[in-house]
Amino acid sequence: MSAIRFAALVVVASAISVGTAANAESKAYLHNYNLPSNGLALEGYCPVAYFAVNKPVKGKRDFAVKHNDVWYYFVNADAKAAFEKEPKKYLPAYGGWCAFGMAVQDKFPVDPTNFKIVKGRLMLFLKNKNVDALKLWNGGSEADNIKKADAHWKTKVNK
Repeated sequence: MSAIRFAALVVVASAISVGTAANAESKAYLHNYNLPSNGLALEGYCPVAYFAVNKPVKGKRDFAVKHNDVWYYFVNADAKAAFEKEPKKYLPAYGGWCAFGMAVQDKFPVDPTNFKIVKGRLMLFLKNKNVDALKLWNGGSEADNIKKADAHWKTKVNK
C-alpha cells in the first residue's frame, strides 16, 4: 500500500471516528432546540434576567439548572429558584431559534442579546453585520408574525 493511500485511509478513519464521537456527545439537535454541542442554552445568558431586568445578563455556572437535558445558567439563587418553580415562563420561544426566522418558515441562529418580550414570551433574533431580524420583525405585523412563527414551530417540535 502506498504511503499516500495509507495516509488518506487514516484521515478518513479519523474523520469518521471523530464525527461519531461528536454526534454521540452533541446536544445541538436535542428537542430541535437552538443549542451548541455542549447543551448550554442562550450562550449562558440567564433566562430570568430577560424578564426581571429587561436585558441579557450572563449567568454563572454556580447557579446552573438542567431542564429537559438542556443547561441554563442563572445570575443568582433567586433567579434559579424562579426558573425551577416555573420553567415554561422563562424558556425562549421557538426553542431559542430566531422568532423572525420561524415567521418566514426557517431556522436562523440568534444573537441572545437581540431579544424582545412579547406577551410574556422571550423572543430571540438574529443579528449580524448584514441583518437585524428584530428590526424586520418590528417592521411587520407582530400579530401576523407570531401566528406564522407559532404555526411553523409546531411543524418542527419533536421531529
